[in-house]
Amino acid sequence: MSLKSERDLNATSRNQVARAKAAAQSKNYDYTINLMQAALKDEPLFLEGRRFLRAVEIQKYEALSSFSKQMLNMKVTGAAMKLSSAAKKEPGEQLAMAEEVLALDPFNHKANMLVADAGVVLGFPDFKAFAYETLSKGKPNDKAILNTLASAYMEMKDAAKAEKTYERILEIDPRDGDALSGLKNASAAHASKSGGWETATDYRSVLKSKSESEQLEQAGKVVKSTEAIDEQIQLAYEKHKADPTNALHPKAIAQLFLQKDDYGSAIQWYQYAFEIGNKTDPSLEKIVGDLKLKKADQELHQLREGFESQVDPEQKAAIEAEIATKERELLEARLYQAEARVHAYPNEGQFHFELGEALYKLGEYKRALPELQLGLKQPSVRYHAFNLMGLCFLQQGMLDLAIKRFLDAKGELAVMDELKKEIVYNLGLAYEKSKQADKSLEQWKEIYEVDMAYRDVSKRVEESYGQGDQAV
Repeated sequence: MSLKSERDLNATSRNQVARAKAAAQSKNYDYTINLMQAALKDEPLFLEGRRFLRAVEIQKYEALSSFSKQMLNMKVTGAAMKLSSAAKKEPGEQLAMAEEVLALDPFNHKANMLVADAGVVLGFPDFKAFAYETLSKGKPNDKAILNTLASAYMEMKDAAKAEKTYERILEIDPRDGDALSGLKNASAAHASKSGGWETATDYRSVLKSKSESEQLEQAGKVVKSTEAIDEQIQLAYEKHKADPTNALHPKAIAQLFLQKDDYGSAIQWYQYAFEIGNKTDPSLEKIVGDLKLKKADQELHQLREGFESQVDPEQKAAIEAEIATKERELLEARLYQAEARVHAYPNEGQFHFELGEALYKLGEYKRALPELQLGLKQPSVRYHAFNLMGLCFLQQGMLDLAIKRFLDAKGELAVMDELKKEIVYNLGLAYEKSKQADKSLEQWKEIYEVDMAYRDVSKRVEESYGQGDQAV
């Protein structure tokens, strides 16, 4: 899989792009944006088209009056709320949702972050760089944005752009430690890649050793063999020992371990980079969470394969126990990821709900409740949050509160869809536990009337008439 150019598009999309370019020349911005959104929905990896679209959106936005921008903010806020549900979707869908908001405000932080995150999932740091390039146009003196942009350029192996970006940061703040350290590494990598050692005047003393020059040149190449990766890990580790407060080195080590599919070591080094950066980079926290999930998924898959092929009963039982342990580890990894997202976006109800859901699955009912309560503010998960709150209260024996939560959700839901069936069923369980048999049967009858096959409602309802399993 690779990024697509205009010639890689199908005939329909190429036609849309051609019409969009013509419309842009006439400053018909809305038509241009509609055409490009359609083309990008068909081919999400058409990054040059996305750049063209963003340039048009910026032109349109900057042409607005201050009053028009203020009025637009309300519309943007409403549209951006929908992005909270995007984290669970495929990257292509995430990008399409982000573009809907960026068509209104190309500098919207949340939407640009979604573009960056989708690019990470797709395996293209170019998307992250593109997103932060856009953000830097809106906030040209924001050092945090520029440092992240420079870091993204380094991930892309574009040391020249990283070098210029770090220089830009140092013009704003000559004492910025991250930029000073980053400029040193970017300049060395740039000189190594170009072969122009004599032009690297700022750091000639660092590069004067022939052996070090060869090491830097080797580091700039695509690493494929295990031996070469191990060699580069050792070189990166030596740099880390010489400059232990520079987060770029542990990140580089982590990325090399990823090339070996060694998730455990990569997690440790990314975690270390996060900690020496004073835990201020939420993107690193998210990477650690994602990798923990991948590691647990990978190990769980291997265990299940082993369980299926195993014939010895004792070994099968042992593997089954390992699977149960690994399933719990996976739940804990999801908990870590959810906590990271809440830490990064404390005002997002969706992420509080996901944290509450993760805590519920681990049996942490008391801790889950306040997170789920915050999730009630997010319309897309409101009724799921009601349901899980009810189940938390149910597990703790707080039956009156459980019944109230289920009743609240039931009263707001008009259609007996799958979610309402689950809530009504759980309400029946709560009434049953509170010794209110008539009310519990009433709930199950409501489901029975629309879906006799739902769970065990047929058995429960029919037994109440003394029918049980008798033939009708």
